[in-house]
Amino acid sequence: MAILKHTKSQKNLYLRAFHRFGRLAHSVDTFLDFPEVTRIHAVIEWLNEQWYINDLSKNGVWLNDIKIATNQNTLLKQGDKLSFSQINNLVYHVTSVEPPRDLLFPVSESQEQIIYLEQYHFLPNNKHPEVILHFDSQQHCWYYEDMHEHLQQPINDGQDLRVGNNVWRLFLAGAATQEKTVELKAQPSNNLEFIFNLSLDEELAELKIKSQTALLDFDVRSHHYLTLLLARYKLQDIQNGFEADTQGWVQVKKLAKDLGISEAHVNIQIHRARKQFVELLNNEIIPSALIERKRGKVRFGGKLFTIYKGKKIESSNLENTIE
Repeated sequence: MAILKHTKSQKNLYLRAFHRFGRLAHSVDTFLDFPEVTRIHAVIEWLNEQWYINDLSKNGVWLNDIKIATNQNTLLKQGDKLSFSQINNLVYHVTSVEPPRDLLFPVSESQEQIIYLEQYHFLPNNKHPEVILHFDSQQHCWYYEDMHEHLQQPINDGQDLRVGNNVWRLFLAGAATQEKTVELKAQPSNNLEFIFNLSLDEELAELKIKSQTALLDFDVRSHHYLTLLLARYKLQDIQNGFEADTQGWVQVKKLAKDLGISEAHVNIQIHRARKQFVELLNNEIIPSALIERKRGKVRFGGKLFTIYKGKKIESSNLENTIE
């Protein structure tokens, strides 16, 4: 993301996709309390994969010691020197021109470094998550789920998130206003074919997904067995003639019992499965459409799937089985 470093303080300023500078405290992103700075002095904006500055003031903005034209977008490049005043020391250097990204800032200086957010984050780490933070591309909002309280809540710009003894603050740079953090094509799940390979002792579960253009290998993962069980529940309901909107729904308590793990561990595995879908499918599908949840229940959202057990087809809902 774009970063400006203040020449005097050497502090970094992280830019939002639409970032306003000026003296109107409640209407700008960076408050510059100097008499020569106007109410909305300038805007830096991410447009067409590049950063631009627009001088909206009467007193001027200088780029590399040259006054730029007013009300006109001027391209910013890494290494540029930017000044909002020739009277006071309002000089910044452009140290990064990467695309905007949402962040978690550590509230305390003793905490770890800034976290750059993707669509899924397991905190404090992937192995022992206490909190899962994920972006809902349909609601255009970040949500966090506490693994101890089993409670999912939205988290907004500037809101603090406590994880153990650490407190992080959400900074919306890419998901704010006009742009989403993650652009999903929302390819419908019924375009994908799920191929499960299960060992005879059911200790190892492998998943491959066939799209219209490729066969993707999701390798062997423990969370694939959870997805496979959900596919079994769904197939049973299909065979029993249940209506489509009721097929496959199972209580999380029952799923946890069948898997022999806790409900908290079930939630972690669901998020790990969704995270892998996002990463390997290159954001071509909404992860919640693959493993759906509602009111203490969960189901497999895929439409086409085959389960192999020991290289033989155990079950399939395809008219033509996949070799």
